[in-house]
Parts: sequence; structure tokens; C-alpha cells
Amino acid sequence: MSGSKKFCGVYPVVPTPLKDDERFDPAGMEHLIEYYITEGCHGLLVLGSGGESPYFSLDEKCVIVKTAAEKVKGRIPVIVGCTFFSLAEILSFFEKVDMLPFDGYLVALPAYYPLRYDNVFGFYSRLGRHTKKMIMYYHFPQITGLFFNSNQMNRLYHIKSITGAKESSVCVREMKRDIQTVCGKDFSLFSGTTQLLLTNLEAGGAGVMCPIPSVAPRAVVECYNCWMSGDHARAHGIEDAIYNHIGLMNTFDIPAVIQKSVFKVISRLPFPTRIGRNSRQAVFKETLRQLGHPITATVRSPLPQITDPERNNIAALIQRSAILRSI
Repeated sequence: MSGSKKFCGVYPVVPTPLKDDERFDPAGMEHLIEYYITEGCHGLLVLGSGGESPYFSLDEKCVIVKTAAEKVKGRIPVIVGCTFFSLAEILSFFEKVDMLPFDGYLVALPAYYPLRYDNVFGFYSRLGRHTKKMIMYYHFPQITGLFFNSNQMNRLYHIKSITGAKESSVCVREMKRDIQTVCGKDFSLFSGTTQLLLTNLEAGGAGVMCPIPSVAPRAVVECYNCWMSGDHARAHGIEDAIYNHIGLMNTFDIPAVIQKSVFKVISRLPFPTRIGRNSRQAVFKETLRQLGHPITATVRSPLPQITDPERNNIAALIQRSAILRSI
């Protein structure tokens, strides 16, 4: 699936830089975008979960998208995250940004109230009437609350206007099943977790769309490129090194080797698992700041701000990480 598609490869979830008073920092965003392009990333996700999307107003989101699209200038694909509770909200967003030069939408539908499957199917079916851009389904049931069976996912992915998905359920069986479901359709299915990049590619997926490339883009891009060129041994070696950074995604309080083992068990369960959530947006921003990028670690309230122990753990990780220091 991945080799012939425009939408494939490594797509960092771009953090949304903020000033100390939590206002959007456009200069910081422009810097990060240029950095990811220079490092060889194949595309970008703006306003994803790692970009604090739910915490910005409609007007702020429009400014963020405009800043990103005008900085990229079509050099690589840009996908824009859409996290709204209602169809009316998302269509209003489409009206305001659809004319900007970006490539597609990653659409999440959080279930504040219980939703029936037919209502969700109808929601996604209507989106294609309002844009000619790519529409991707954001499958993250632990966050959205939308847990669907294989037949329901099959129907969703065969909506004509849905031509991609980000699979963040951390369920290998589900990801492989869904890649087979869309076999023969022009469809780009990304893993939402760097640790499953090679599993995704081996199954015929499109690549990865996640936060780890936002702090280690060169390593993740090299991992992808090695796999695609046939150097699978080198790709697995890089993947193993990336696993040692799992604390960035989860916690610094448990050794990485234990977290790696737990992740592998969870990812191989036959269904998505409701696991605890850690808000790590400030951790990724602080990592970038310590690596010398001109942004703050500030996140939008009520997200947890960076703590001193986290700063110290990040500094120690950078010191022992060839991946993070190869910038």
C-alpha cells in the first residue's frame, strides 16, 4: 500500500508552540515546520492530539492552520486535525480554512454523549460533500469512546470520501485487519505509534503519524527509509533504539525495558484496551526546548505544565540518547 501513495511516510504531530501567557507563538511554529522539512519528514500533522487541538478556539485554530500552510508552501503534505463534538462545528471550520493550501483533514469525533454507530456513520458520510481535500478517520477509541467491531470499521473505511486513517488504538490485530479491509482502495492507513511503524509497513500500511518524530525526526525517517529500501535489519535496529524513548510517551518512573515489554503485550491483545492516559504535550515541548529549539514548554491550561523532575529526566535522557542529540 505505502510505496505508491502520496500520503505515506513519517508525519510528526507538530506541537503548537505557545508564549509564556499561553498565546499562540507563530514564529515558534514556523521554526518547527522548517526543522521537520529539513530533517526529511514526508508530511506533517498540525492540530493533532499532540498539538493540543481541543484547547484552542475556532479562530485560534484558523490562525494556526494558516501559519502552517503558508510556511510549508506545498513542499510536503499537511494534514489538519479536526476535533469537534458536532457536525455544525466541523463544517464551520471547513468554511474558514478549506481554501488554504493544505492537503487533508484528520477527523476525530469525541463522544460526549453516547452515540449510535449509524449516527457516526452518517456524520462521516456527510463530510465529503463539503470539501475536496483528503479526509482521514482518527481511530483512537480510548479517547473518543467509539469502539467499533470489524464490520463497522469496514463500512466506515469504505465511505467514498474517507481515504485514510490514523490507527491509534495500539492494537496490532486491529491495525492489520483494517489494512486488509481497505486493500484495493486508494487508502493511507498510518500507525499512531512509532513503536508500530515497522509492523504497519510490513502489513502494507502507509507509515506513522505520531509525536516521537517531533523530537527525533531524523531517526524515525531513517527507520522508514531503511525499511522501504529493503534494509530491514537496519530498520529494526533503529526501531529498538526508538523504544528506549518510550518514557517520553508514557512515564519516566518505570524503566524503559519494562514499559517496552508491557507495550508489546498490550499491543498484541485482540482488542483495543482502555489504558491510563498521560498528558505529555509539555514533555515533548520541553524536550525540543532543551535540544535548542526556540520554543517554550508552555501548554494550554488545564493541561499539566512541565515539572522540575520531568525537566531533569528529559535532560538525562538527552545525555544518553544518540537519537535525540543527532540534530
